[in-house]
Amino acid sequence: AWLASGFYIVGPQEVGLVKRFGKYEYSIGPGPHWHLPYPVETVIKPKVTKVYRMEVGFRTIMNTNPARYRSVPIESYMLTGDENIVKVEFIVQLKIKNPVDFVFNVNNQMTTVFKAAEAAMREVIGENNIDSVLTTRKAQIQIDCKKLLQTTLDSYKLGVNVLTVQLQDVHPPVEVINAFKDVASAKEDKERYI
Repeated sequence: AWLASGFYIVGPQEVGLVKRFGKYEYSIGPGPHWHLPYPVETVIKPKVTKVYRMEVGFRTIMNTNPARYRSVPIESYMLTGDENIVKVEFIVQLKIKNPVDFVFNVNNQMTTVFKAAEAAMREVIGENNIDSVLTTRKAQIQIDCKKLLQTTLDSYKLGVNVLTVQLQDVHPPVEVINAFKDVASAKEDKERYI
């Protein structure tokens, strides 16, 4: 019975990481396999084909049509380069590219990715002024944040590949949105007068 407990199956989305006495020994692909039973060997099976998605600045409450969201202000309010506050909500999608690094190099992998993503976006937003954040540079901000996040996670040897960083919503805080509309109207009036 003890020897039979060593049989296991690695699913098609997974890779098997076999540990012997707690130390990584080898990786194995999908299918039925056998390892020396516990406590000699154990198997960890991370999903390497799954696309992981995380929401920063908001959370999905109900995934209905239309979906319902809840704002998380402590994550979403950021300071621009010209010292204005802007509310930024974005999504990060990633996959595991190196399961050994992902499992064994960092504890709390998804929390680490989340915090790194938030820090990367804050840095990129801080390098831009509010006008460009709200209008012309959204696509470039996504690209810059993705590059910075990937560089940071590679330095941690986390073993993930950042697929996309996508801005969901970018706008001034609700308390001052009318003032921003007035400024935009004044600029339009100025151009019309000229």
